[in-house]
Amino acid sequence: MRRKRLKHCADTLCHMFCGWRLVNSYTDIESLGSGTLEIDALSGSSKFADQPTKQLAIAGELRAWLIEDCDTNQIPIDQIHAAKLTATLDFSKTDWKQRKSRDHWFDHKGAEIVWRQINRCVIQCNSIVKTDECEYRSQYQDVEEWPEGFPGTR
Repeated sequence: MRRKRLKHCADTLCHMFCGWRLVNSYTDIESLGSGTLEIDALSGSSKFADQPTKQLAIAGELRAWLIEDCDTNQIPIDQIHAAKLTATLDFSKTDWKQRKSRDHWFDHKGAEIVWRQINRCVIQCNSIVKTDECEYRSQYQDVEEWPEGFPGTR
């Protein structure tokens, strides 16, 4: 097995979850609220507070990336026994003017969104990729902010 590449996989799972690909899951994780989300990147399934969730876009993104990366780097996916991400989500609401990010959000018509309340989510990610030979672990913390209900229409 390619040790550096599998460590990279563990790192990337955490960074992808906290990155731009999460935007397609904002509504779903906002509805889940604070707690622990577990994603199996091999199957694309997820659990929140030990209960299965509906299919999350971010889980599918992680699965697709892992399969493609292993294929590109000639790592047989059946040699990976586990690829899991655990994200502890800590939600709060804050006023628009108190946000830390200076991102801009746009609605489906292209108009800038300026709402009074935004979601602030502190995310603590941990990942593990397991093979017969070794376990590769990573962790990453980030703060994501977005308007309530985004990207839905209002």
